[in-house]
Amino acid sequence: MSRLNRYQLAFLKWRRRQSNSRIMPFVLSVVVGLIVGVAAILIKTIIFYIEQYAVYFAPKLLNFLLPLLGFLLVTFINRNLFSKTAYFSGARNVIESIEKNASIIRFRLIYSKFITTGLTIGFGGSSGVEAAIISSGAAVGSNVGRFLGLGYRLRTLLIGCGVAAGISAIYNAPMGGFIFALETILPEFTPTLLIPLLVAAAAGKILFEFIMGEHLRFQVPLTDFAYEQIPLIILLGVLGMLMSSYLLRTYSYCAIYFSRIPNAYVRALVGGVALGSIIFLLPPMYGEGYVSINALLNGEERSLFVNSPLAILPNTAWFNLFFFFLITMVKPISTGICVNSGGEGGYFAPSLITGGLLGFLFFKIADFIFPFYELNQATYIFLGMGSVFACVMNAPVTAIFLVAEITQSYQLFVPLMLVCAVSYFLKYYMENLSKSVVQPKGQSKALRVDRILLNQLSIRQLVEEDSVSVTENATFRDVVETFAKSNKDVLQVLDEKGMLKGVITLNDFRQRLGDISNYDTILASDLMHPPEAVVEIDESAAEVLDKFDAYKLWSLPVVRNGKFKGFISKSRLLTQYRNELTRVNRFF
Repeated sequence: MSRLNRYQLAFLKWRRRQSNSRIMPFVLSVVVGLIVGVAAILIKTIIFYIEQYAVYFAPKLLNFLLPLLGFLLVTFINRNLFSKTAYFSGARNVIESIEKNASIIRFRLIYSKFITTGLTIGFGGSSGVEAAIISSGAAVGSNVGRFLGLGYRLRTLLIGCGVAAGISAIYNAPMGGFIFALETILPEFTPTLLIPLLVAAAAGKILFEFIMGEHLRFQVPLTDFAYEQIPLIILLGVLGMLMSSYLLRTYSYCAIYFSRIPNAYVRALVGGVALGSIIFLLPPMYGEGYVSINALLNGEERSLFVNSPLAILPNTAWFNLFFFFLITMVKPISTGICVNSGGEGGYFAPSLITGGLLGFLFFKIADFIFPFYELNQATYIFLGMGSVFACVMNAPVTAIFLVAEITQSYQLFVPLMLVCAVSYFLKYYMENLSKSVVQPKGQSKALRVDRILLNQLSIRQLVEEDSVSVTENATFRDVVETFAKSNKDVLQVLDEKGMLKGVITLNDFRQRLGDISNYDTILASDLMHPPEAVVEIDESAAEVLDKFDAYKLWSLPVVRNGKFKGFISKSRLLTQYRNELTRVNRFF
């Protein structure tokens, strides 16, 4: 264990003076929320200025070259400055850090991802900022916890606070950020999570809005939802599920294709040229895509054709439908190319944009087929957003609240609930129906809760110290006498420095007990064998339990840099796990 610095000691003294232990998480959640709010401001500022100057200095016809420049810059930075954190990408890696790395996230991730993501999107990359803000927020929470010397539980809570604050700030959606952290990042709902997460989400949103003003709000007039449109809502939910499947398959295909290009700069070159060509043909693919959604909401459909070679074609209803179908289907391809060929970003925003385009296209077709319905264009754009987002992000509740908040369309709660339920249920049903679908690691909530509970146990506290040991030169007689003093069926063999050389079990000499003549000629080195598995004292309890299960053992030696520390038994580990499982507030 490393020694505590003066700041950690001062914090621990302050903590001991508090009569209510819940004050400290409340205070820290505010601190994390404010820091993440600053990070959200920085990433939006970077994107804004890069977009402004990139577009200002580049003629319109040369915009298709900007993504190539962005990809090459990001590739250079990742390979030379941020090589140790380049692999980290959003919620998936945050969850892995909680489960497998004791909620420890590198400090550099606080700023590295919003630099590379800002460059990617600023130069026209078709991705979203949420992966960067999730990584940055989680890194803030983890490193605040580490700086103050907090344990695994509170570090995990602060990671959740950082993620909630980041989504809340970047989308001006405090409830969306709060629920996303509960639904996706943290393992299980408990009442003790409520206040810190809510406070962090509110702090991040307030700071961001105070400095940047209201951002990403689609404020358009909506008519009251008519319940006779429920069949259309159900149909849109089905289409949302199909579109989400198309998105995920497209992303997977792009990842496989670009992984076959070994050189990172060649990969960036190919991806930049491909995305630039798409942008040349379909300018709405430039950047995140929220400008296109706002244009559709305001009835400015023709603005999406500006600078496109397709604008010279006849302005007919059928051609317009084809154009919007084309950009709906190409948006996932643009994102897949961007994220897998050298750019940075996430699938959060692209799923919203693709869903919005799908909703608009659905509205156009439904309005033509069913003229007797009084359909509202914005309503179906927003419902499409929720439907696709719910399936892509595996977060239906987040989809409902996030779309309602960023669109200020709270009167759409019922249709949002319906469309998200339909699309997510169908996705879940189809995945379980198809035997070929392999569920990603870490997606099971039960498995995540199990591993996080295990990680809250300390191997140091579970080690059973055993002073009874023998050396390699000990005789068979010494081994038998030593076993007689021990209550275990395994004996450690150590050298003069206490380093573990091997172990002896009862089965290793049971058949030789009757041959008394060999008691002084057979040595411990003749009986011992290397242990099937060894536990390092700093390993997580989840990894230790995996070793017990893999080797079918009930006791394992524990070492620290090769020096023997004792044994850990599976029964004691499971007993402590059961005590943790039955604790009233088992999380935080």
